[in-house]
Amino acid sequence: MPLAIILVLIQIAFVVHVVKSGRDRYWIYLILFVPAIGCAVYFITQVLPEMGQSRTVRHATRSLLKAVDPERELRRRKEELAMADTIDNRMRLAEECIDAGFHADAIGLLLECLRGSHQGDPHILMLLARARFDAGYFEDARATLEQLIEKNPEFKSHDGHLLYARTLESLNLVDAAAVEYEVLQHSFPGEEARVRYALMLARIGETEKARRLFNDTLMRARRAPKYYRVQERPWLTMAEQNLAQST
Repeated sequence: MPLAIILVLIQIAFVVHVVKSGRDRYWIYLILFVPAIGCAVYFITQVLPEMGQSRTVRHATRSLLKAVDPERELRRRKEELAMADTIDNRMRLAEECIDAGFHADAIGLLLECLRGSHQGDPHILMLLARARFDAGYFEDARATLEQLIEKNPEFKSHDGHLLYARTLESLNLVDAAAVEYEVLQHSFPGEEARVRYALMLARIGETEKARRLFNDTLMRARRAPKYYRVQERPWLTMAEQNLAQST
């Protein structure tokens, strides 16, 4: 495709972006009458920062960096901890260790954090429960989450609640897990909790209720904005696949 046509298409796209985003109209004149420079300036000053604030773009960027250099963030967090041995730096390194599969290292770091005034810190306990769950120590994960609630009765976390339900399910306490999932299906932001509940129901033979949940998930997504469907795509795909298998 000739360069001139590509530039015209970029101009059209940027003009539409100016109008839809409600930016000052002088950008349109700059884009149209100084095409190359105007488009470059608009992209650098307006589009690029907006992309950087996008959760989807940030996630894609992190995934790309991890694919190229899987331990890049892990090295950076280790360097930060070596420079300043703080609770925050230990927690950040522990989180990277969890993501990298170094669960024993993460658990050790987090246990070191649970000292003094931080003994009952809900964020440290939450991360410790996650590390123990991912390591397969489900009873320890359950005990950690129950300790969190005991010490912090006012603490609320959708992710923590979902982790507790998953922990009960992993311990094969399906009745107790179902109680938690029932609450989560109405309160959890996004589709993960509903799909996980449906998967558990399918696993224990409650196929009709599982099908209803999968179907409700897909119906809800059809009414949702496009960005929501993009964000929840992995769970929607899982719901579609399992619904198709059950028919």
